[in-house]
Amino acid sequence: MIIDFEYQPLLEDYKKNGDMLLGSILKILENSGNKHSDAAGDAILEGSSNGKAWVLTDWLIDVITYPKYGDKIVARTWSEPVNHPLICTRDFEMYCNGELSVKGTTKWILLDLNTNRPCKITQEIIDKYQPEDKHTYEDSKLPKLVAPENFTRETPIAIRRLDIDFNDHVHNLTYLDYALEGLPEEVFENRDFKKLRISYKMAVKSGEEIVCKYAENEGRHICCIYGKGGDLKTQIEFD
Repeated sequence: MIIDFEYQPLLEDYKKNGDMLLGSILKILENSGNKHSDAAGDAILEGSSNGKAWVLTDWLIDVITYPKYGDKIVARTWSEPVNHPLICTRDFEMYCNGELSVKGTTKWILLDLNTNRPCKITQEIIDKYQPEDKHTYEDSKLPKLVAPENFTRETPIAIRRLDIDFNDHVHNLTYLDYALEGLPEEVFENRDFKKLRISYKMAVKSGEEIVCKYAENEGRHICCIYGKGGDLKTQIEFD
């Protein structure tokens, strides 16, 4: 099942130069995925209330061209065939005025909220999503991220109440905001990233103290979000 989602952008989705914000791109892709789940009869909120929730573990996004203010935006999503009992892959494409602008992929697990352990993805769930033999990347394995040993910048992050989602932890797109806040000023001002990689390690919950640590390595801007005890929560790389 392939789902197309036509998005009507808002002024807040753009930088002052007219390029769409990276966070807005992720939001649009995420919304297309939510529409897919609804069409499959696997409503996100309903599943969460029943003690199980889809949890995002990884993003990989390639920006071919940034959508511009006024472009017609259509996001497309589908699920790949499930080759691992605990991991599901969802792919994305974004079209601007009919031309491919962004492509990406995500990895998901189905989490038992009572035991905090992944559940097996049953054939019944797989059939609901009607996987497509279509891939945005030839290699389904995502590049493994290794945290730097040394960082050049640290930014304490204050968790707002509005950052917490219906699963009672920081919403996955909010980590991108934290990473952008941790970038050096000149990197943030000139941000024109063509590739984004996010790996979620541990959920951040309300009341935690976190810090975003930054390092640059061979042109890649690396932001690692750590808890007070030094545990790595999320790693984000901009390229």
